[in-house]
Amino acid sequence: MARLAILEARGALKTLSDTLTYYDTQQSGLGARFLRSYDAYLDRLRDMPQIGRAGRVFGTRELIMQDFPFLIVYRVRQEYVQILRLIHQSMKYP
Repeated sequence: MARLAILEARGALKTLSDTLTYYDTQQSGLGARFLRSYDAYLDRLRDMPQIGRAGRVFGTRELIMQDFPFLIVYRVRQEYVQILRLIHQSMKYP
C-alpha cells in the first residue's frame, strides 16, 4: 500500500497553532517537542491509517498521543488521511 497524503482540517490546524503557542509560553522548546511528536504520529498514519481505535463518531478513528494529552481524530479516505480534530483529552468529545 502506498503512503497516504495527510490533509488537515482548518480547525485542527488552529488547535495545533494554539497548542504550540501555549506550550512555548510554558517552557522553552516544549512547542517544538510537541510538533515533532505530532508530526511523528502523522507519519505513522501515512503508512498505517488503521492504527488508531474506532472513533466515537461514526466513520472516524482516534489516535491517542502517548507523550502529550491529545487525541488525533481522523478519517481514512482512499488516497489520504483527513485530520479532523486535535483534542485535548480533558475536553468533552464528542
